[in-house]
Amino acid sequence: IQKLSSEYHFGNYVITDRETGTRVWEDMPIYARIGMHLLFAGMFDRKVAKAHKIQHLFSVESVNQGRNFDAPESVAQIQHFIKTYKLDLSELLEPDVSKYTSFNQFFYRKLRPDARPIHQKANPNIIVSSADCRLCVFESIHAATKVWVKGKSFSLQNLLRNPVLASQFEGGSIALFRLAPQDYHRFHSPVKGIVLEEAVKIGGGYATVNPMAVNNEDVDVFTENVRKVTVIGMDSVVEKCVFVSIGALLVGSIELTGAKSAGTRLEKGDELGYFAYGGSTCILLFQPGSVRFDEDLVATSLKGLETLVKMGERIGERAGPAAPPS
Repeated sequence: IQKLSSEYHFGNYVITDRETGTRVWEDMPIYARIGMHLLFAGMFDRKVAKAHKIQHLFSVESVNQGRNFDAPESVAQIQHFIKTYKLDLSELLEPDVSKYTSFNQFFYRKLRPDARPIHQKANPNIIVSSADCRLCVFESIHAATKVWVKGKSFSLQNLLRNPVLASQFEGGSIALFRLAPQDYHRFHSPVKGIVLEEAVKIGGGYATVNPMAVNNEDVDVFTENVRKVTVIGMDSVVEKCVFVSIGALLVGSIELTGAKSAGTRLEKGDELGYFAYGGSTCILLFQPGSVRFDEDLVATSLKGLETLVKMGERIGERAGPAAPPS
């Protein structure tokens, strides 16, 4: 079943061990997988996935689900969620499940400070993962569009809706952090720096960010979904990166905590924000020649595979003039 599903784009494998390259089939509820197959991989995908009624349904259901999971009675869903995804409660800052007043409050739970160590936190030249996620990295955005992001309308200008900012990152590199529902849903700064300007919200829909949609040339997930754009300066306003938090199917909201106000100073690993219920994605952009992603991640990504990483794990290093350790 997995072989057929992979061949006909009915699901995907994820690298779970960077050292051994172990591949594991990504589990998800069968009804969700079939539904996405019908929408994005079937013979009617062009007509159905882009239909106004379907997009409207995604938006309405995402907002409604967010409200439902904020309600006090939603706590009844927590134990089932823990059992389904085999969550490790020992990592939680508040491991007593009875203390959570809604499902969403549990969903964007905080972890103990020592649960996600930041790789060489004092070294500003090391770049770390922003989230617990399935990660793809590409040393050029062109390579990303050839291998992974297949939407016909994907471009930096469409993603950022800022021609000047987009022009500064043309030819640069990109990291895509895909969060599945079971993941820790807070995201953090991959670098040391300063927020250069107030975060910008871009309106949009709530299409799924599953690879079945992202790898489909007829679906422009990242440039059509709701998102927030944060520009982070590294050492100076000249060398910078862009962090884009993207909502997805059944995501109730994107809440920024440490990434919304200009002048906010960030240490590597500082919290930037969190997602309410659902899968979601963060995109990290670097200017041309400014970073080198780790070779194993690049090689895996070029094969069209994601790698499971934890927040704070090393994913690359800066390639420009070395910044002195703090």
